[in-house]
Amino acid sequence: MSTIESGGPQEQDGSAQTRAQTLLREATIPLGEGVAGRRPARYAVKLDGVGGAGTRPEELAAVFSPEPVRIEPLSPSDPDVFLLVFPHRSFSSDTTAVFELGYLIDDVPGVSAAEPDIATDFYPDPDQPRRLGEESADGFMAGCWVGEDSRLPDARWALKAIRAPEAWAWSDAQGRPSRGERIVVAQPDTGVVRHKELDLERRVASFDVLDRDRDPEDPLNYRGNTGHGTATGSVVVSGGNNAMSGCAPRAYHMPIRCIESVVRVSQVPVAQAIDFAVDNGAHVVTMSLGGLPSFTLARALARAVAADVIVMAAAGNCVGTVVWPARYDACIAVAGVNKDDLRWKGSCRGYGVDVSAPAENVYRARPDGASPTVESSAVGQGEGTSYAVALTAGVAALWLAHHGRANLVHQARLRGETLQDMFSRLLKATARRPPDWDAANFGAGIVDAEALLKAHFDLGRGREGAFTVSVDPALPVRALVAERLGPTAVDPQLDYDRYGPELAFHLLEEARGRPTPGGGAEEAGSPGTPPTGDLRDAVTNPELRAHLERRA
Repeated sequence: MSTIESGGPQEQDGSAQTRAQTLLREATIPLGEGVAGRRPARYAVKLDGVGGAGTRPEELAAVFSPEPVRIEPLSPSDPDVFLLVFPHRSFSSDTTAVFELGYLIDDVPGVSAAEPDIATDFYPDPDQPRRLGEESADGFMAGCWVGEDSRLPDARWALKAIRAPEAWAWSDAQGRPSRGERIVVAQPDTGVVRHKELDLERRVASFDVLDRDRDPEDPLNYRGNTGHGTATGSVVVSGGNNAMSGCAPRAYHMPIRCIESVVRVSQVPVAQAIDFAVDNGAHVVTMSLGGLPSFTLARALARAVAADVIVMAAAGNCVGTVVWPARYDACIAVAGVNKDDLRWKGSCRGYGVDVSAPAENVYRARPDGASPTVESSAVGQGEGTSYAVALTAGVAALWLAHHGRANLVHQARLRGETLQDMFSRLLKATARRPPDWDAANFGAGIVDAEALLKAHFDLGRGREGAFTVSVDPALPVRALVAERLGPTAVDPQLDYDRYGPELAFHLLEEARGRPTPGGGAEEAGSPGTPPTGDLRDAVTNPELRAHLERRA
């Protein structure tokens, strides 16, 4: 699908067009007003029949005439979905209107799905407020992070906690490829800067989704950006020749810039980054980010799993409950622990968590605010499930290199599994469980790279709960309702595909506990962003309806 420009007078149903234009004015503002650096407002749209019978993209764009609209393809891998872009407008702070406009687009005949590509702040970077010396730099309650620990002089303690050095030694002893050799790890994130812990010679097929070019450089110019992609990338692939080592120091690194800051994540660019990674030969995709559910994201994950790419994401920070994409059953979710095998206090937990890995005081590269053109060598401690999933991605690379990816794909097929299924099963079956381990909230245990590499391919088969791949991407939203409000609040009649993103938005907004003027956290159901009338009218469960009405 090529890019299509639309604008100028069109003949449309007068009332529908008036409603569309009114909502557009409420949901968006002229580009350039308000916060600097805003990007054009856009909606992901799936039509029933692109290029065939039914509504065509240019006809949908005409609904907003005379406002200029641009139609862009989402991805070569998903030709049924396109982006409806308003090049001269950006989303306003009226999130209710933003969702209402999405429902209006979804109601156009021939449209089967539509959702706004809004940036959310449900994934804070605990490093950021600590360095700024503020109680809270992003609206999250203080006490989510722990601070640096001077008792950890060994920069490789996290690697030892997951037994990566033992896994390296085992591969060497067996004469197998070691340390992730020749495995490509893709990393959708903020991009990277020059750093001694990131070897340019091991970088492959990089991309910038936001600027549509092959340069993944992190400009370090976004408010709150702490060089997140550089830090997490080093935990995976640092060569170990300087102050630290990554978990897979011989792996190839595919950095993909798809977000400007980890504390402002929108899901369409993440979906595009996953597609780019799969199309360009990635073997593992690690995502240290999170936000809302999205049909574009769910479809991209499904394509990656079908292509035998291992995909995983951080469970999240400070919200308590797991965010997306980690919350999708098609994605391995990694929670965080500390040096004592106890939970990292900021780790999200519960539904969807598969395993845990070190997330507290993990050594990583630190740009220290340097210019992207000046190579940094700084290393320090960081915290967050961003590092837990980066370590786990490195372990996936060790496993693929040791056994050979082609062999593993063959073995998975013999067992009726995808490679993702097989890796997830073995990762959980070999995880070590400390005494009194909380499996319900933190998964099967703590990642054990050595045990994984030594495990028989049939380990864990037939074990109840060994792995679960949901065919229903709406299930995690229903689970979120049950977590936040109780199982009796789940509405079995609600169209979660349509209303899931907005419902998740409200529940996560409550979970993050925004500070109030009195210094406390909001109680669940206290006033926040009002839900749309569309959502409230669609809910039939009286408990869920009452909860939403209290927010209205």
